[in-house]
Amino acid sequence: MCPTFAYGDFMLQSAVLETAKKEDFPRIYEIMSSSFPQSEMRSYEGQLGLLDHRCYKIYVKRKNGVIIAFLAVWEFDEVNFIEHFAVDSSFRGNGVGSEMLKQYLDKSLKPIILEVEPPKDEISVRRIEFYKKLGFHLNMFEYFQPPLQPGQKAVPLKIMTYPNPVDEDFFNRNKKIAYEVAYSAFMG
Repeated sequence: MCPTFAYGDFMLQSAVLETAKKEDFPRIYEIMSSSFPQSEMRSYEGQLGLLDHRCYKIYVKRKNGVIIAFLAVWEFDEVNFIEHFAVDSSFRGNGVGSEMLKQYLDKSLKPIILEVEPPKDEISVRRIEFYKKLGFHLNMFEYFQPPLQPGQKAVPLKIMTYPNPVDEDFFNRNKKIAYEVAYSAFMG
């Protein structure tokens, strides 16, 4: 279900994306907490526990030694699933997120899947447009993110894919893997 290799650090263009270490996690969770609603993230302990899973990677971007952005992904055999991607609010709008995501897209040899909120307000529409400019496609089939913490409800989201749109059958085959690994195993 997961590749038996890890990418580690990689360099593209002028910047380096590096694989996060456990000691980086408090800063990553700080950015995550300020960027995502509680319904779209795990508890601190639940999220930290993912770092021990061989399919789960967090890549970080630093400025002056401080993490300013992160990309948390599940790297499976057939697809990569971007679970969380965020830039510290004080660095947004300066191309940091675009550069970081482009670097990741350039290195990936597999289709990439991510979740977005349905296009119902200005912020969600802008987010979808951001991903479209980078080559993602909005797939219109129904999707509900399963609860990430006990007591939460499923969240209606949309799926975007790179480099091509996918049909619902392809998504459902890969969703089963993601649910078994990314959602079910580490609720906490």
